[in-house]
Amino acid sequence: MPCRLLLVDDHPVLTRGLATLLSQEPDLVVSGQFASGEALLKFLEASPATPADVLLLDLRLPPPHDGLSLLPRLRRSWPALKVLVFSSATSPTLVSQVAAAGAHGFLDKAVEASALLAAIRAVYTEQLVFPARLRVRPLTPTQPVAEPGQQAADVLLRLHQLSAREREIVGLIREGLSTRDIAARLSLAEFTVGTHRRNIMQKLGVHGVAMLVRFAHEHGL
Repeated sequence: MPCRLLLVDDHPVLTRGLATLLSQEPDLVVSGQFASGEALLKFLEASPATPADVLLLDLRLPPPHDGLSLLPRLRRSWPALKVLVFSSATSPTLVSQVAAAGAHGFLDKAVEASALLAAIRAVYTEQLVFPARLRVRPLTPTQPVAEPGQQAADVLLRLHQLSAREREIVGLIREGLSTRDIAARLSLAEFTVGTHRRNIMQKLGVHGVAMLVRFAHEHGL
């Protein structure tokens, strides 16, 4: 029997690409695609039985349900649904929170397609898929799950507030570009770039370029 999959990500281009990739595998079937945690929950609550085997879940989702806050509820209400988190935010603290909240695995979005397929199949067969540096014990159906820490939840909320342009600018700051260089690269006025930088630091709650670069590195920006 093929592995039934649910995909949850607020980037439709990525979701469609994943669905196309997975449709080429005879042992994998995509049973649903959702752009928010709220849509996922409505689908699950309306289903008479657990409608899938593996859920591929992004952490950055529109309010009110980010991926991290969904995990304990999914674990309690649909214990048969195995959750593989697929995210670009890969800080060790966040990965540990994901494991403690009941996920069966964590995978960086930068991995090759072959690694993603292998991870899905491993999770489907009750294996845990986490970075080697983490020692994660097997989950049991009755094992209590930890609620996500407020700090990790706050980080996700701050990341979600950034616009696509602000994320682009953070990436250029990480590369070491100055305000003038960024303005030239993006064909923007220096004043506009400066405004973006101030907004970024305010949204992320950081002070200074060094702190911003460290935050961006730890959380996959």
